Amino acid sequence: MRTLLQKSGKNLFNSIYIEEQAYNYPVVRMVLEKYPDIPVITIRNYKDVFNRGNQCFQLQKHRQSLILAVKSSPFLYKGPEVCQDFGYSDFYYTSFLFNCIFDCEYCYLQGMYPSANVVAFVNVDEFKQEIENTLGEKKAYLAVSYDTDLIGFHNIIPYWDFLQDFFTQYSDINVEIRTKSANEVFYNEFLPAENIVVAFSLAPQEIIQKYERLTPPLSARIKAVKTAIFKGFKVRLCLDPVIINSGSEKLYEPFFRNLFMEINPDKLKDVGYGFFRMSKDFFKRIEKQKSDSQLYADQYSITDNIVSYPNELREQIMTRHLSILEEYLPKEKIFTL
Repeated sequence: MRTLLQKSGKNLFNSIYIEEQAYNYPVVRMVLEKYPDIPVITIRNYKDVFNRGNQCFQLQKHRQSLILAVKSSPFLYKGPEVCQDFGYSDFYYTSFLFNCIFDCEYCYLQGMYPSANVVAFVNVDEFKQEIENTLGEKKAYLAVSYDTDLIGFHNIIPYWDFLQDFFTQYSDINVEIRTKSANEVFYNEFLPAENIVVAFSLAPQEIIQKYERLTPPLSARIKAVKTAIFKGFKVRLCLDPVIINSGSEKLYEPFFRNLFMEINPDKLKDVGYGFFRMSKDFFKRIEKQKSDSQLYADQYSITDNIVSYPNELREQIMTRHLSILEEYLPKEKIFTL
């Protein structure tokens, strides 16, 4: 399977669009120095490219462009109910990037955005200012890699260079960086912090091959997990989304057992577990684009405008799965949705 690491920097993006007001930001200069051979197009506003009509998300995904833009407020959003809040009443997320360089078939971004191009916001200081103003005196949970993969994107734009010192100042803001990346260099470049957790999304290799195009294989992700733990980072495993169509539920029991043979569960902060789920509106948009997808052709139920597996089936599978996970982890370290 071809992964992102096999793409060269020269053909990673088809072109780079830059807002007129973005040119003076350090992030823009960094990108232009890194990719001098990619065509550059100046634009007035990122929405002129990103939000235009008649775009085909699936075609663009195979040849993405990078859009460098200055974001306007808001920079923080309340976390949605379909996502795990890990026990925090103040759950927020922020999006330094729109879209992702990986291409997962089950990803809700296909129904959320009109374009598959990646928008990278360059005014990082304004993000930090709003985070400080809103969360500076709260005990909060903040997902900073919610609509993307910051660690997967690190070799393109190293956002954590601008964020590490800032977040270590606010110990009550518990920051989650979720990733499918196997970029071990990240854990050698930065120091761990008490309020920073790296959340690795893991799945059986058969699920990765079938649904997670361009992502690293399971073995590489496990190796990155071990490196992060060895370097002292707090690590969360996200066994999410669990996909149980076409007999794939049989893959998970051996996956769980092999996973905890490789990774010492005592070294983990916690584990998140959840089924494939998506808002009804996003699901319908993707279903129209992916008429040949077995994933979107399966039978689901709709509860409170969320598409997922029928409750009875989820309860049955979850009971079996949790009984296995609880052999390795105490119940209080397993968060479900």
